[in-house]
Amino acid sequence: MAVFAQITDLHLRPPGVLTQGHIDTDTFAVRAIDAVIAKHPDVDAVIVSGDVADLGEDGAYARAAELLTRFRVPVLVVPGNHDRTGPLREAFLALPGVADHEVPEKVCYAGKYGGVTVVMLDTSVDGLDTRQFHGELGEAQLAWLDKTLSAGGPTIIAMHHPPFDVAIGFMDEIGLRDAKKFSDIVARHSQVKRIVCGHVHRPIVGSAGGVPAVAIPGTAHQVELALAPGAPPKLVMEPPAYGIHMVDETGAISHIGYVDHFGAPESFGDG
Repeated sequence: MAVFAQITDLHLRPPGVLTQGHIDTDTFAVRAIDAVIAKHPDVDAVIVSGDVADLGEDGAYARAAELLTRFRVPVLVVPGNHDRTGPLREAFLALPGVADHEVPEKVCYAGKYGGVTVVMLDTSVDGLDTRQFHGELGEAQLAWLDKTLSAGGPTIIAMHHPPFDVAIGFMDEIGLRDAKKFSDIVARHSQVKRIVCGHVHRPIVGSAGGVPAVAIPGTAHQVELALAPGAPPKLVMEPPAYGIHMVDETGAISHIGYVDHFGAPESFGDG
């Protein structure tokens, strides 16, 4: 069974700059990376599912590249809606797949780890300058995905935007616009065991093409669980977390792990 750690939505700024003026995302990222290394040293690879930077700054990517070298296993990165594809690619050229140009203007690639194929998809639209934060795979990337999945074998797909609505209105407004086309492709390939994503800064489970899809919290701030129609976008400092996904030919198991320490584990009592 292959085991993958996932971290998402680091929202880094250049060193010394706080995100949104008050969130020390750098320290949060360090703590998340250290927690994964300490608690799960034997993972086959680490998935970083987008929003590595908050404003797409070169200094933020340089810092992220430095931090991610702490991992001694392959690190797989794709951009999110807060990233800029060009600077992200340049910063992570040494990482698996990032230098590939399978689809023009998209950072997408596939590799096999622990006997499981990991498909990394780019849902970003490079919309920081125009305030476009929705996701879109595009026809070329969808065609590449369909071709890639035809190879068979147990597979996990990672992307930034969830391929399902999450019932938080302000997040669904910036969701994945071609989720239906994605789901139709996934439904044709039964070897896809799990879809993992970020973007929504919450633990949310949905599905696409009959495959369970899991969104995990960010390494720093989270999004308010605001299910009322018309609720305004707000963030909350709920506990940062990471994902652990265990995959083989029979299926997948996903866990949410928390970065914070809540005391030493205790044995179950007799009562």
